[in-house]
Amino acid sequence: MRYSYLGPEGTFTESAVRRLAPSAQQTVPFPTVPAAVEAMRSGGFARAVVPLENSVSGVVPPTLGELVEHAGQLRIDAQVAIGVTFALMAAEGTRLSDVRRVVSHPHALGQCRQWVERHLPHAETVPADSTAAAALALAARGPAGEAAIAAPATAARYGLGVLAHDIGTRNDATTRFVSLRRAGPEGPPTGRDRTALLITSDRSAPGVLTGVLGELSRRHVSIAWIQSWPRQTARGRYHFLVEVDQHIAYPGLAEAVEAMRRGVDSLDLLGSYPYIVDREVEGERAAA
Repeated sequence: MRYSYLGPEGTFTESAVRRLAPSAQQTVPFPTVPAAVEAMRSGGFARAVVPLENSVSGVVPPTLGELVEHAGQLRIDAQVAIGVTFALMAAEGTRLSDVRRVVSHPHALGQCRQWVERHLPHAETVPADSTAAAALALAARGPAGEAAIAAPATAARYGLGVLAHDIGTRNDATTRFVSLRRAGPEGPPTGRDRTALLITSDRSAPGVLTGVLGELSRRHVSIAWIQSWPRQTARGRYHFLVEVDQHIAYPGLAEAVEAMRRGVDSLDLLGSYPYIVDREVEGERAAA
């Protein structure tokens, strides 16, 4: 099976691919989330793996945008939560006192902001498409005075030296990644599943959410996540992505979905899928 993913090589997304599909026949990095998803939608790849949400920095807008735009054509096939740690890296021989620019993905910059402000108060922060892209560009150019924030393993991959380890604000930060496929029948329950729904309504947000919460609560279905997304064609109105801790095969959830359909303009099933938590993340939570 061929997988596209948000690249370049060395990103946390590549780690998610290895966790979700250790026996994948081929994995190919793409420069953006839309490009990775389009490669799958066009039939060139069976799955696309992209980041959905970081526990510190929040939702990844390009992924949510793809889910909303192609709701009838995409399904979430699996989800995995992976612990993320960050290191500051630079060309070999660079000292911390030499650093004048720090480059990384905006989420990584946000998670490491306190460390950078404390240890590099005069450094400029510059956004990049991904953590690995920042490291790769640094390795290719090697400009004096520049450093990148990325996964610790990225330094060895690109021949960079690590200036500081574990620079994130929280050492229990996680990122959730989703594997996307083209629309089709849902797989069977695994015992640890989630279901994602996309709800659209012309009613005000409080009214929509009250109805959704009520239908799910009455049937003892736990909500794992709710995220709003502005409707481009209706100012002040929103799409809502609702994720619950249950498979659509569960009768209570199926009943709730049918009841919710009667009170909204549209309701799309985005998938019922296994929710995988990386073993290291589970260990951190158990020790907390």
